[in-house]
Amino acid sequence: MTEKQASYRQIFKATSIFGGVQIFNIFIALIRGKLLAVLIGSNGMGFNGLLMSNLNLIKTISGLGLEQSAVRDLSVAYSLGDTHSISKAYFVFKRWIWISAILGALITISFSPLLSKLAFGDGRHTISYIFLSATFIFMALTGGIYTLLRASRKIETLAKANVAGSVAGLVVVIPVFYFFGIKGVIPAIILSSIVNYLVSIYFKKSIQLDYTNISWKETLSEGKGMVLLGITLSISALFTTSTEYALSIFITKNGSLSDLGLYNAGMSIIGGYVGMIFTAIGTDFFPRLSGSINNESKWKEIVYQQSELMLLMLGPLLILILASAPLLVRILLSAEFLPVVDFIILAVLAIIFKAFVWVQGFILVAKGQNRLFLITEVIGSCFFLFVNIVFFGHFGLKGLGFAMIVSYIFSWVMLSLVLKRKYNYTFHRALILYSGIFILLIMLAIAFVYLLGFPNAYYSGLILFIISVIISYYELDKRIGIRRL
Repeated sequence: MTEKQASYRQIFKATSIFGGVQIFNIFIALIRGKLLAVLIGSNGMGFNGLLMSNLNLIKTISGLGLEQSAVRDLSVAYSLGDTHSISKAYFVFKRWIWISAILGALITISFSPLLSKLAFGDGRHTISYIFLSATFIFMALTGGIYTLLRASRKIETLAKANVAGSVAGLVVVIPVFYFFGIKGVIPAIILSSIVNYLVSIYFKKSIQLDYTNISWKETLSEGKGMVLLGITLSISALFTTSTEYALSIFITKNGSLSDLGLYNAGMSIIGGYVGMIFTAIGTDFFPRLSGSINNESKWKEIVYQQSELMLLMLGPLLILILASAPLLVRILLSAEFLPVVDFIILAVLAIIFKAFVWVQGFILVAKGQNRLFLITEVIGSCFFLFVNIVFFGHFGLKGLGFAMIVSYIFSWVMLSLVLKRKYNYTFHRALILYSGIFILLIMLAIAFVYLLGFPNAYYSGLILFIISVIISYYELDKRIGIRRL
C-alpha cells in the first residue's frame, strides 16, 4: 500500500468510525428523551433543559475554547515524536483546563441567584446552581482527556470512549429518575458528569505520559498562544450565534413565528444528516493538519485529500436528501412542515460550498492566524446576515435557501483569495472537476423537482442518486480500494 493510499484510508476510516459514533449518540439521545418524558414528564424535561442550557453557556464562556485550540499544540508535539514535548504540552494544557474549570465553578456560584431568577423567575433554585458548579470540574477534565486522545489520533479509543460515556451516562441516570422523579434532575446531571469522567480516565490509559514539572510562570507563557486561539474560536462561535439570533428575530418580526419554525426545522434536517460527516471529519482532520502544518507540501496534500474525500462522500448524500425532501419532512416532522421543502432543496446546493469553507477555515486555525481567522469569520457572518435579510424580504422562506447559497459562495471565494495570497494555496483541478459533476447532478435534481414535481421527481432523483453513488464508489475505490478493504 502506498503512503498516499494509506492517507486516504485513514481519512475514510476516521469518518466512518465517527459517523457511526454520531449516529449512536443520536440514538442514545432519543432513548434518553423518551425515558425522561415517561419518568419526569414535560415539566421535568423543561427543568433539565433550562439547567443544561445555562451550564453550557457558562462552559462556553469559561472554557476559553481550550478543547479546540489545544488540539493544535498537542498535535504538533505528537508529530515531533518527542515524549518530553508531548508531556510538557499536555501538562500545560491540563493546568489551563483546571483554571477554566475553577473559573466556570466560581461564575456559577457567584451568579447562582441571578441564574435562578433569570431561568425560573425567583431565587428558589440558587442552591441547585451551587451544587451544579461541581460539574464544571468533571466536564473540563473529561474534555481535556478527549482532546488528548483526539490530538494523538487515537481514533478507535476516542470512539470507544464516546460510546461508553453515552451508555454509562444513560445507565446511571435512569434509576435516579425512576426513584426520585423531577427531584433527581440535579443529582442525575452531577452523576452523569462524574461517570463520564471515570470512563475517560479508563481510556486515557492507552497513552503513556511522563511527569513533567513546570512552573506556573512557564504554564502561563507556554499556554498563552493556546488560550489566545481558544478565545478567538470562542468569539467566532459567539459572533456566529449572535448573527443567527438576529436573523431569527428578523424572520419573526417580518414574517411569522411559523416561518422561523419552518426555517429551524429545515436546518435541523440538513444539519442532522450532513453535520454528522462534518463532525466526524473534523475529529481527525484538524489534528492531522496541525501536525503537518510546517511542511508546506504535506499540509496542502492533506487539505486536498480531505476535500476530495469529503466531496465524494457528501455528493450522494446531498442528492438523496434533495430527491426525498418531502418524504423526509413527513417522516421526521409532519405534513404541517411541507412548506420547508423548497428551502431544503435550495440549501442542499449551498452545502457543497460550505464543505470547502469548513476545510479551508481550518488552515488559518492550524497556522495560528487568529486575527485573520476572526476577521474572515466576522465578514462571513455579517454577509450571511445581510443576504438573508434581503432575500427573505423579497422571496420569503425560499429566499433563505438562495441566501445560503450566495453567502457560502462568497465565504469560499473570500477564503480562497486569502489563502492564495498568504500561502499560495489554490483549488486543485481535480476538485473543480468533481465539484462540477456533483453540482451539475444537484442542479439537475432541482430542475426535475420543479419541472416534474413530486412524486415523479422521486424517480428521477433516484436515478441521479444511483449515478452519484457509482461515481463516488468508482473514485473511492481508486483511492482506498473499497473492494479489497
